[in-house]
Amino acid sequence: METRAMLHWARGRIARATMALGAAGLLVLGLVLVGHWARDQLRYSGRYAFNLSEIDCEPPPGETRAEFLGEVQYLAGLPDRVNLLDNDLRQRLRDAFARHPWVKQVESVEMAPSRVEMRLQYRKPVLAVLVSGKMRAVDADGILLPISASAAGLTVFEGTAAPPAGPAGTRWGDPTVEAAARKAAAEVK
Repeated sequence: METRAMLHWARGRIARATMALGAAGLLVLGLVLVGHWARDQLRYSGRYAFNLSEIDCEPPPGETRAEFLGEVQYLAGLPDRVNLLDNDLRQRLRDAFARHPWVKQVESVEMAPSRVEMRLQYRKPVLAVLVSGKMRAVDADGILLPISASAAGLTVFEGTAAPPAGPAGTRWGDPTVEAAARKAAAEVK
């Protein structure tokens, strides 16, 4: 009889513990759902909307901050305003800025309630290459820089280069140009 009583007692304890765990789980689930609901309410209120044109960053040489941010927005297809509460905003901004031909590396994306700051490392022109009657700048990795990049004072590529294989921000595609860029970069250091 004693074994039956212990078994009954144990079943009662297990049932109460299961009910307590279930209630705690429902409470946590409720809190998570309320948190998501509250975040969505704030997200769509406009209070945390931020203009991309207000991002704080140092522009690349030869461009204003407004021009640079406009190009980043255009190239990435971003809207004029973003919401600071979007979970993926930091990564979206990182990807958008990394697409710009001047940007070698996105070092950091700092976000605060009313401020976004981007720290960027820009490509440095090291070689000037004549293409279609215009001098174009190339960085040490053989990346074609935007047309706004000044070629003044750079080592000039000797010889005839094949036209660039792609748009600004991509490798030139001519091994002799890329080798000359590496050599010019080594001489600058």
